[in-house]
Amino acid sequence: MNNLNLKKLKLRNFRSHKSLDLDFHSHFIYFSGPNGVGKTNILEAISLFSPGRGLRGANINDLTKNNSEKLWDLFSIFKISNIYIEIEIGLDTKGRKSLRIDGKKKPLIYLTEILKIIWITPLMDRLWIGGSSDRRKFLDRLVMNFFPQHAKNCIIYEQALKKRNFLLKENEKDIAWFLAVEKQLALIGYQIDKYRRKVIELLIEMQINMKNQGFLPILNIDLDTQPINNSDELFEEFQKSRQNDIKVKRTLVGPHKTDLIVSHSVKNIQAKHCSTGEQKSLLLSFFILSSLAISRKFGQPPIILLDEIVAHLDKENLSIFLQQLISINAQIFATGTDIKNLDILPFEVQSYSIDWSENRSNVYLNK
Repeated sequence: MNNLNLKKLKLRNFRSHKSLDLDFHSHFIYFSGPNGVGKTNILEAISLFSPGRGLRGANINDLTKNNSEKLWDLFSIFKISNIYIEIEIGLDTKGRKSLRIDGKKKPLIYLTEILKIIWITPLMDRLWIGGSSDRRKFLDRLVMNFFPQHAKNCIIYEQALKKRNFLLKENEKDIAWFLAVEKQLALIGYQIDKYRRKVIELLIEMQINMKNQGFLPILNIDLDTQPINNSDELFEEFQKSRQNDIKVKRTLVGPHKTDLIVSHSVKNIQAKHCSTGEQKSLLLSFFILSSLAISRKFGQPPIILLDEIVAHLDKENLSIFLQQLISINAQIFATGTDIKNLDILPFEVQSYSIDWSENRSNVYLNK
């Protein structure tokens, strides 16, 4: 099993941190302090070493520290197996997210090939009762860890979908325009659906092979639509739906309408109908399966970000949850309001305290 560890992190003009240098020597790093002092900002910085907008989903142009004349920049050193890699993320001259690996510019999709980063935030507590769009994004973020091309596919599909919806709103009469964009949607949409289902199969397989489920419930995981067998099938579906789509001025079929369905296996109840506590347990079970599946498929665990972890679990189950993640050699970065919450953990913890003074976050290593 190869290790993936973040060894060094430098934040410049990022959120509440004007200049912050951190060195990590543990598998479990904990940031404690009152709300609003910049704990989550550090986790967000780490999450940006993956494609997309990070764990908050914020616009990358909104991440620069207030009143800073310089743009935000993140520098890191990751240890992958026995190799050290320098990775820098920032904004280029056109305000776009840019990537440098060992000083050389690389396409952003390259990140998914070398790093696997997953996270849980308090906002995800509402995942099962929120809109289907949130669950699709949640699933697609996971799929990108297994199939790097999925990130690009989602972007291309979204762009093509906007084109088709524009044609619908403009009452375009030229069928050739529709056929061209529908062909592209079908080709990419089939790949999106296929990758989503492959990842769900991996999660189900992982669950079957788990020796210790602990306190976590067993899940039923599926999509609410039938599998797309090939791109021609989806192409035909777009054409058949066109007249109805013209009436409502939007595309009513395709993988952008698919929902992730998760159920409590023993009770045979969908997550959205479970109690609040059960919904949290279902989310954590899904997260554990994801971490284990990534570790098994790539022979390397993901880096795990847990924002306000005590909000998810009581102390006893928190210890079980973290031990399961630690057992696969995953490096974990977590936040919470009180360092005392860690007094039950049976492993080494590198902890930092954070406060706010003089209009900036101050980070201290606890000894």
